[in-house]
Amino acid sequence: MTQVSRISRMKAAAVATTCAGLLFGATGALLGAGAAAPAPTPQVQPALSWLSAQLGANGGAMPAPVGATKDWGLTADAILAFVAAGQGSAPAAVTATDLLSTNVAGYTTWEYQGATIRDAGPTGKTVLTLRSMGRPAVAGGVDQQAALRSLMQTSGVQTGRFSDAVPGSQWDTSNGFGQALSMLGLALTTDGIPAQAVTFLAAQQCPAGGFRLSYGTTAGCTDDGAADTDASALAIMALLNATPRTPQLTAALQKGTQWLIGRQAPDGSFGGTGPTAGANTNSSGLVAQALRAGGFTESADRAAAWIATCCQLSTANATGTPASPNVGAIAYNPAGLNAALTAGITAQAGDQWRRSTTQAVLAFGLSPYGPRDVAPIVVPPTSTSTSSTSSSTSTSTSTSTSTSTSTSTSSSSTSNTSTSSTSTTTSTTAPTQGQNGQGQSAQVESAQVGADGQATGNSTSSSSSQPSGTSLATTGLDPVALLALAVVLLTTGALLSTADRRGRR
Repeated sequence: MTQVSRISRMKAAAVATTCAGLLFGATGALLGAGAAAPAPTPQVQPALSWLSAQLGANGGAMPAPVGATKDWGLTADAILAFVAAGQGSAPAAVTATDLLSTNVAGYTTWEYQGATIRDAGPTGKTVLTLRSMGRPAVAGGVDQQAALRSLMQTSGVQTGRFSDAVPGSQWDTSNGFGQALSMLGLALTTDGIPAQAVTFLAAQQCPAGGFRLSYGTTAGCTDDGAADTDASALAIMALLNATPRTPQLTAALQKGTQWLIGRQAPDGSFGGTGPTAGANTNSSGLVAQALRAGGFTESADRAAAWIATCCQLSTANATGTPASPNVGAIAYNPAGLNAALTAGITAQAGDQWRRSTTQAVLAFGLSPYGPRDVAPIVVPPTSTSTSSTSSSTSTSTSTSTSTSTSTSTSSSSTSNTSTSSTSTTTSTTAPTQGQNGQGQSAQVESAQVGADGQATGNSTSSSSSQPSGTSLATTGLDPVALLALAVVLLTTGALLSTADRRGRR
């Protein structure tokens, strides 16, 4: 496979920048036993119906943003959305999984000077998707789980990182998305997640609490400016499955979730980082999914309400408009919704809508990626807390494994600068949110962990003049592929975001 053909299948790996726990397949073991069933809200089914129609209209898989190829990363995102809603048996999800399995070689590997290069992010996402669908992690005649495990570094300062099998480190585009998604996939296997992978991901937490997306060559994060909203959400979902849940890990989860909550706007929305810092449904959906898994349902519900109100096409707002055939679809932001109500979802804007919907729907009460029976985050009895909507500072690291009490404080860096702001106010021991948003006891359950983040492509759409948001469809980005794709995009009139360098999901 040439570099240019690799670009065709890399969904928007470079298009710009900022994603279950069922049967164990051949092992016969049941995952997520005893876990609460997902409680999707009424907005879920219209969104899934629209995604099903998009899959069906494109031969069972999602189309790539450019050319006539398929986007297997985005196809996997759609499958995972069905699984998170408890609808993995839906015909559209089954067909899409069949096609992904058949075409997995073109998604997870590429050829360079006669050598086969395997990408960590796509491989991790493939394992997560197959295992979430209750299938063995074998596709294309390859044991994808074994292939993924072989990509983990076993020595050096980045021991535990799932890296691309490339000729040199300068080609390695693996990142926080792939690390978390790989761990979540391995959490659904008999052998679980290597402890080294957990240790490495935990080290990617920046001082204020967020997790970095781009790894470079250093061991961990020391700069809050590197923290990424979406990568943090995925990292939290992955670390929720780590066992044992030590006091240090609990403290990291508390700090990470509070960092995310500190970034929530008064209207309930979340923005991404850098070029996608503005409020958008991709980041809001993914963060809401992670917060709900951690037990912070109030914040998750506020994000879901914002998405439903601002950005989903419904019978009420779309009837009689050019957007009426697309009821259920979710725009990237309010501007995207308004553009569709005026002109419909154009062919150029369609890719943005498909990416937004696969992740925005996650906010509507859906289960987390990976195993479902994760224990919520337990908060210390006393700590300091902030009421600031922009940031807060976490000062407590103590843990409790039996009682959930009030949280604390969190610290977050601003979206557009590397400086962080902190504010603290004292808080008493008000009960923290549990699975139902109420104070409750929580036992740390035994669950295996997985962690591999994946890159997301942010494309611009003329319908809204905004980035298309975080999509889990891609899992890495190499400089050569980026350059070639930039040429393709520019010739088709699309804008290449400066965020492409970040190699988002």
